[in-house]
Parts: sequence; structure tokens; C-alpha cells
Amino acid sequence: MTLRILIAEWPNNQFFNLAFEEAVYRTATIPTVRFWRNDKVVVIGRLQSPVLEVNALEAMRNNVKLVRRFTGGGAVYHDLGNINYAIIIPRTTMGIEEAFKMVGEIVVDSLKILGLGKAYYRPLNDIEVDGLKISGLAATKSADRVLVHGAMLVSSDIEILWRVLKISKEKLLDKKLTQSRVKRVITLREALGRDIKPEEIYESMIDAIKRKLKTDVFYDNINRNELEQAIKLYRDKYSRLEWNLAFTDELKDLISIEEYNALCNIGQPSSWQNKIVEELEASIYA
Repeated sequence: MTLRILIAEWPNNQFFNLAFEEAVYRTATIPTVRFWRNDKVVVIGRLQSPVLEVNALEAMRNNVKLVRRFTGGGAVYHDLGNINYAIIIPRTTMGIEEAFKMVGEIVVDSLKILGLGKAYYRPLNDIEVDGLKISGLAATKSADRVLVHGAMLVSSDIEILWRVLKISKEKLLDKKLTQSRVKRVITLREALGRDIKPEEIYESMIDAIKRKLKTDVFYDNINRNELEQAIKLYRDKYSRLEWNLAFTDELKDLISIEEYNALCNIGQPSSWQNKIVEELEASIYA
């Protein structure tokens, strides 16, 4: 098995970053690892209600966007001090729990390479240091492929994280909705006691993957198929309030009109973010 390494990101368009993540999952023909970053955004799980997860007025004041991912799990805050990683394996019968364990152990090994020997994997989907969460995982699986992706707190602004993520006291009105659990967190910079560059993390992850999966790797560029798929997903799904604000109407009475309007503001891209995608599309046919 040979592993494709893809470093592809649009930090200023968080909606397109998530669209591209799903596009790579859908189109990958060989095992692929993607590394990327988002600027300020709350990313909620597929079955979550933003009403329960996001302090919308605080997010709008801090220019924090909101986007829903296509995998389950809880809400997370991303900024440029956060590293996101995804491992996609097509043509596999691997189950979700097995995939979580594999990726969790890879992340722990990568942290050990960086000098953080006390990190450990806590099933089902957390990586912790002394009981503090440093990275969390989410996953999805279809008949012939599996994806596990995660977010690692490297040097994120934890103060903003706690201000924009809502610690809900309301009981869930629908058992289908998933509410994030409150957990104390730690950044990699704090745990290591030093600043760390994204490239160091990419290299340590790749080394850990090579050891765990006993595979060679190669660095690759974005291909036309995944870019076209990402643009379509962006326009039909990730840029739309129907997707990002799903499960809002059922709980609308829990928030004020001002909060609802703020959700609408942060849950869709701006005109200049749409322009980024228009330019990407133009580059395909240039």
C-alpha cells in the first residue's frame, strides 16, 4: 500500500474546506491523508443543532463562522492555531471502532515523536494528556471506504473557544440530536512548553503513519475531479443555511431573534468567500 499525502487548505473559506474534505472522501482511489487549517470557525457534527452548541452573538462579535461537517460527533472550534488531519482508506472492510483506534494510536505516536510522551488514546475518539483533551476524532464509513478526521489544538485561542462554544443547560428535545460534552482541553504548545510549526506536526504524523501502516508515502497535488466535486458540494450543501442550520427550527424558541439572526449571519459564506470559489472554478478551465 502506498499513501497519498495532500496538504490542501483554504483557511479563509471554512465552508469550502469542509466541502473539499467530503470531496476527497468521495473520490479517493488510494489511501489518502490530508492536512489543513481553518481560520476562526465552529464546526458542528452532522446531527447537532447550532442552537445548543454555538453562542451565536459572541461568534458574530469575534468574526467566527459556523459550518456543519458530514461526520458525527461534537462541536469544535478551529482557528489558525489548530491542525486538522484526515485519513481516508478506500476499498476496506474496516469498522468505525477499528478505524478510530488506528488513527488514535497514530496521533499518539506522532505526539511522542514530538516529545510528548504522556499522550494517550482514550476510546472511542479522544487523545488526551493528563486527562486534558488535545485532539478529538470523528468518522464516517460507507460500503467501500472509511474516513477518520480530527482536530489538534496546537496554539488555539482557548479563551475564544470557551466564549463561542455553548455549554447547554437545556435538555435535548430530540434524542437524535448529539450534544457536545464539556471537557477541559490543553494545547500542544502548552503541553510541550514551546512553539511548534505546522510542518513539524505533518512530518511527525507522516512518520507515525509509515510505522503504523508499514507503507510508503508520496506528496501529491489536488486533482481536477476532487476540486470539481468540492465546488459542487460547496454550492449545493456547505454554503447553504439549510445544511449549516439544520435542527434549528425545532429549538428556535430557546433563542432570541437576535441570536437567530446571528446564526444566519455566521452560517453562510460572505461574498468574498464565494469569490474564492469562483476563482477556483475559473482555474479549472483556464
